[in-house]
Amino acid sequence: MKNIFTFLFLFVAIGSYAQEEIHFNSSWSEAKEKAIQSKKLIFIDCYTSWCAPCKWMEKNIFIQPAVYKYYNDNFVNLKVDMEKGEGIEMRKKYNVQSFPTYLFVNTAGDVVHRTASKMEAEAFLAEAKRATDPKRNTAALKDKFDKGARDLPFLLDYYLALERADRNTANQISAEIVAKVTEPGLNTELGWKIIKALARTESDKLGAHFMANQQAYNSWSKLEDREQLKDRLITSAMYGLMRTGDEQVFMDKLAYFKKSDKIGRKKQGVMLEAEYYLEKGRTDDYVKLTTAALKNELKDDAEKLSFLARRASGGKIGNDQASPAILQQAYLMAKRAVVLDPEEYSIQSTFGYVCLAMKKKPEALTAAKKSRELANAETSKIQKLAQELLDKVEAL
Repeated sequence: MKNIFTFLFLFVAIGSYAQEEIHFNSSWSEAKEKAIQSKKLIFIDCYTSWCAPCKWMEKNIFIQPAVYKYYNDNFVNLKVDMEKGEGIEMRKKYNVQSFPTYLFVNTAGDVVHRTASKMEAEAFLAEAKRATDPKRNTAALKDKFDKGARDLPFLLDYYLALERADRNTANQISAEIVAKVTEPGLNTELGWKIIKALARTESDKLGAHFMANQQAYNSWSKLEDREQLKDRLITSAMYGLMRTGDEQVFMDKLAYFKKSDKIGRKKQGVMLEAEYYLEKGRTDDYVKLTTAALKNELKDDAEKLSFLARRASGGKIGNDQASPAILQQAYLMAKRAVVLDPEEYSIQSTFGYVCLAMKKKPEALTAAKKSRELANAETSKIQKLAQELLDKVEAL
């Protein structure tokens, strides 16, 4: 009897665990039949086998309780590979150009809401809630726009609905908003929302107004949001300065990050300064900066160290242009990143490529084999890249 209860407990536990994800139906016909019976919309996850963001969403977002509960309660869900079976025709029918694309359709097959790209759980839930709102989904907003609606709150809502799925139309709406909003209008709660969504640099109309009037938005925003916006605007301006070569202005702005008491800003300062020295070919300055960062700001940041190593070494190498000193720094940063996060595919592969460029075969082989192993949990495209790295190292 005890064994029977143990078996039943395990059966229920396994069954409960299996419920903890978005439930996907096997075909359009099955999903349509269930949608007709339940009077729900059909959510279609349009993916491909090689799409890394698709895999990331599946592993990190679809399994979150708030997400799978809302999607399972409010939609009939369908997952379709756009390169196989019925997905080929579906891709043509719905003009799916990027992956992942997410469609919310009615039983007639008409799209009532459309969005796309990798996103966090909060945003993914917001898209689902927009889809179920007959006044705010993309089909409803387009109809209203086509009938002549042009007030600013509506235009902003339409832009936010389009920004992931239809960048061309979203950019047109954005330009219309920027042209229409007045300076007094920017000093309002709606103005803050417009600035947060559409400001791009500290010198454009919206960014310049925010930078000159930051305290005006205290009542409508959190300090964290204002700080993030300020960092984004200044960073954007600094990338522009890298191209124009105005070093004094660049360094003056860099001080905003370097002198901050916030570690996130200090790290961003290192990343910007490193990029500047790399672009200008200032090897000694680059080596000095990154050597210090390895001991201080970035000593525990595997992701940023690996990114710097990729940039310095030329990415997926065969790059003979990187100087020995730069390659050595790339090696040190990539090696530290592997120590910090040895189970991350991109970090192992970066170290493998750096070692390959430096003809350090034993270390390259270890990293390449680990990369190939980690790639098994990734897409077929990633697996192919990992195998290519391993083949190159073995041929060294």
